[in-house]
Amino acid sequence: MRDYGVISPKFWIDHLGREWIVPQIKGRLKMRIPAHAALRDFVIHRAGKKCQQCASTASLVADHIVSRRNGGEHHPDNMQCLCRTCNTRKVGMVDSKGRAA
Repeated sequence: MRDYGVISPKFWIDHLGREWIVPQIKGRLKMRIPAHAALRDFVIHRAGKKCQQCASTASLVADHIVSRRNGGEHHPDNMQCLCRTCNTRKVGMVDSKGRAA
């Protein structure tokens, strides 16, 4: 079995060894779509099911490092696992390149 992760800009492999196409939608991920739910699950699994800011295990979300509004993609390399508290705190605290403002 291959290691999971990114294999190209358009494809990635989840922690179960399944290959997925990176979502190319303009809006939010829709969890009723299997590929979108798999991306969320992968990001959370890759982070060890802990917030990457505070190590909390409650209310985890898959967050875009560079927001969609600022040109970020729905790609595993542009996503991190945060708890809802850290995700809320992050809003407005990063610039268009994903750096701390």
